[in-house]
Amino acid sequence: MRKARKMSLIGVLLVLALIVSACGNGMGNMDMGNNKNMDMGNKDMGNMDMGNSSGSADPVSVVASNWKWELSKTEFKVGETVTFSIESKEGVHGFAINGTDINETIAPGETKTVTWTPDKAGEYTLACSVACGTGHNDMVQKIMVTQ
Repeated sequence: MRKARKMSLIGVLLVLALIVSACGNGMGNMDMGNNKNMDMGNKDMGNMDMGNSSGSADPVSVVASNWKWELSKTEFKVGETVTFSIESKEGVHGFAINGTDINETIAPGETKTVTWTPDKAGEYTLACSVACGTGHNDMVQKIMVTQ
């Protein structure tokens, strides 16, 4: 009986270790409304279009890696369409701009395009919406929209 209890405890510890060390590998989407540590930004800002942009601006390069975003540009103008070209270097991540309907999951080896036309000035927060490991809550990036 004691050996079975010990084996069960070891199994539980292994599962917990895998969950803590994983970077979004199939862990599903996180409910962003319940995350008290994340700045949710402005709730009523922006329009979203998941299609390709018809604008002439160069796409904004977005690279997701373990617990950080790298963007080629973080300041945009109201009414100008922004095209994000998103890729993940490691792990599955969720590209979500709080206050909009944008929420796109990206896995390593994929490139996805998201377009957005902000309709109000303000500060937005780009956050990872897929639980991607221990640094998940720190995976945020501020985006400014100006007149």
